[in-house]
Amino acid sequence: MISPCSHITWEVKPSQLPAPGEQGAVFLHPMSLSESPFNCPLFGLIFSLGLALLFPSYWFVDRLLSCAVATSAERSQGWALRLLRLLLGVPLYLLLFLLSLPLGILGLLLWAPLHQIRRPFCYQKTSHVPPERVIEGKGTFLFISANLCLLPDGLARFSNLGHTQRRTARICNLLALPRASKEPWGMDGKSEDSASLCSTNDVLAMVETHKEDREFPSEISVGFPEGADFLCLQEVFDGRAARKLRRLLAPSFPHILYDVGPSGPYRCGFRFFNSGLFLASRYPPLAAKYFCYPNARGEDSLAAKGLLCVK
Repeated sequence: MISPCSHITWEVKPSQLPAPGEQGAVFLHPMSLSESPFNCPLFGLIFSLGLALLFPSYWFVDRLLSCAVATSAERSQGWALRLLRLLLGVPLYLLLFLLSLPLGILGLLLWAPLHQIRRPFCYQKTSHVPPERVIEGKGTFLFISANLCLLPDGLARFSNLGHTQRRTARICNLLALPRASKEPWGMDGKSEDSASLCSTNDVLAMVETHKEDREFPSEISVGFPEGADFLCLQEVFDGRAARKLRRLLAPSFPHILYDVGPSGPYRCGFRFFNSGLFLASRYPPLAAKYFCYPNARGEDSLAAKGLLCVK
């Protein structure tokens, strides 16, 4: 789900512009964030090793849930295929999960304690992308916020969503649109430089509304603007989906904050997922800080939800 976009206008006075060739001729000063969330590279290697040992157990549980929970599209295909998945897939992945448990427990023992000294976010910088230049006068920045619901495939099925990796690739194709000239938006909320995000063919064939005992067909049509400056994404919980987002968005957004929030032991509890926050920017961040919400109830307590502040 893509939420409405926001435009912020910023005016740069000529007296504030550096002379050509001077240091600082880019929009922001060089970034001060380090890419590694650990001060010591050895801790980063141990953390990655723990994740690698945990991944087989995680993947087998994910596939087990995918076989046990069907989406509405799969239910419409009949009961024979669902029964086959239940009788063959569930026992197979359960057995593989049990066999992978020794490695998973070892990975958990390596991975979990390091969250106490890990910075609560990671930073990716694509060095070959040139920085944005200052434009004299007024400039408009485009922010796009999106709730992507990129859970592991097995859990996403409880929200009637499947194929997390395919959805991630499709989302990247929309978000990584080429940069367009920034024209003021019209009264209808659309700009000339826009792409279709969803239509009746993609989302809904027809929405039927009842008024005076009559049915009126309606369409869902969303104009998706090109050339966003900042992408503020939520619910990017799946690690593989986050890696795909980083890889496919990097050519357009060279600065990315991801894996935000502690997943693992936190205070007196355990967080199975991070916050799901994901920030992609065309401009380098100067500073960032994460605040984890101390109180949570129900399924929200499984994720380290919080507030990410970036300068």
